Amino acid sequence: MTKGMSYFRNFTLSLLIVWALMVFLMGSSSQAAKQQLLFKKYTNLKLGFTTQNFIKSLPVTLENEKTLIDYASDKGFSWIELRDPSAVLTLDECREIADYARRKKIEVGYAIQKGLLDNEFWEIFSRAVKNAAVFEGPKTIRSLGCGPEFFADKNKKGWTVSELNKAIEIANKAAKKAKEFGLQYVAENALEVLKGDGIRYFGITEFFANVNPNVGWQFDTANFFSAARVWTKPKDARTFLEKNIGKMFYIHLKTSRDRKAQPFLSDNELDFDVIFSTMSKHNVSYIAIELVALENVDEMYKNHDRSIEYLKTRGFISVY
Repeated sequence: MTKGMSYFRNFTLSLLIVWALMVFLMGSSSQAAKQQLLFKKYTNLKLGFTTQNFIKSLPVTLENEKTLIDYASDKGFSWIELRDPSAVLTLDECREIADYARRKKIEVGYAIQKGLLDNEFWEIFSRAVKNAAVFEGPKTIRSLGCGPEFFADKNKKGWTVSELNKAIEIANKAAKKAKEFGLQYVAENALEVLKGDGIRYFGITEFFANVNPNVGWQFDTANFFSAARVWTKPKDARTFLEKNIGKMFYIHLKTSRDRKAQPFLSDNELDFDVIFSTMSKHNVSYIAIELVALENVDEMYKNHDRSIEYLKTRGFISVY
């Protein structure tokens, strides 16, 4: 080898080393620059959001879910609730999303948007439970408790006794099926009354008092005040929370004010500190911000920023 060739080879090698070092440092800097949203007082809690917030602006697709995982990672969230209302994602797509989330270090819980008495519940749940099993995170499969039986009658306060018994039967069956896939089934409180009159109608209290112990609860922090057909007193909601915390696996963090769900987080009718302290004490970690969905994706991002700022101002979280 000539002296000139040796010099050229060494020069090229040096350039490659410098380039590799620059790439490494840029990557390290990028990783270091990523913020994290961490709870200050209740350090065992994890903050995330539900993709339902973007359902109007980023409908459920493989690529849109990846986009939201990127957003979660960049913002410093710990996890997302992937809301796939009718389980339209295929199992292969969910596996790809799960792998992508794993690389981004974002946990994922899976949810459908069907009530227990919906005629399509079992068709959708049978797909959903397989999808949910591929994700790493809370290992939950979530649905609504109530459904079309309420949509048809705007004055309906709760389940009839026959509807309640049927809902309990289906919930028990869903929980058993979920366990077969290594999952926890959870049902959300929504339109039904907190507690029925014991004769004409029944509510979420009677539901959870009679389902099997393996049926879990997904608590929506606003629904008792903004969705339930009978407004719930905050003290009664707190009593229900404290009594049923052992059944709860995660929450939708949502604000109700003047009996209406709000576009971003602010003070709620049941104070968030009461909820967070109860969750922390019982080691229920997962919190998903839920906001009123808008068609403008930029407005949704802004409402998430406003919500994060509110949680910072209240002293709940810090941004690192």
